[in-house]
Amino acid sequence: MTDTMNAAAAEQDAVGLARESFLGELKSLNRNHPNTGFGVSLRTHSGGHYLLANSRMPLPKTKSQGFPTGRRLAMLENSEQFSSIEVLADSHAYEDISPDAEAEILGNALNLIARIDILTSSPDCQGHHQIAATGTGG
Repeated sequence: MTDTMNAAAAEQDAVGLARESFLGELKSLNRNHPNTGFGVSLRTHSGGHYLLANSRMPLPKTKSQGFPTGRRLAMLENSEQFSSIEVLADSHAYEDISPDAEAEILGNALNLIARIDILTSSPDCQGHHQIAATGTGG
């Protein structure tokens, strides 16, 4: 029972850290791309699903559906705390973005995933942790 409670507490801590990381990066994305909605989908190894978004990202009726107009920009699978971390953009707003802006957003998305992964990894793994995030736009 204690292990289950510790795992649940660690999961909530990881989500909190991810949220803090996302908010900082979100300000940068909003400043550079003010008309685009961005979201982060976090899935935990225990089956939890958390959605974080700016005010321009359309939200689902239920979080299990995911973002209704979300276009995956980048994704990391099987990190220490999360089974997946996805960064998405509102596909309607994303249609009018230039290739240069898309490349910049992809770089920001990969950096965001890396920050979330590093921040939520256990302290003993942080020095040796390799990040394997890939862009999936196109």
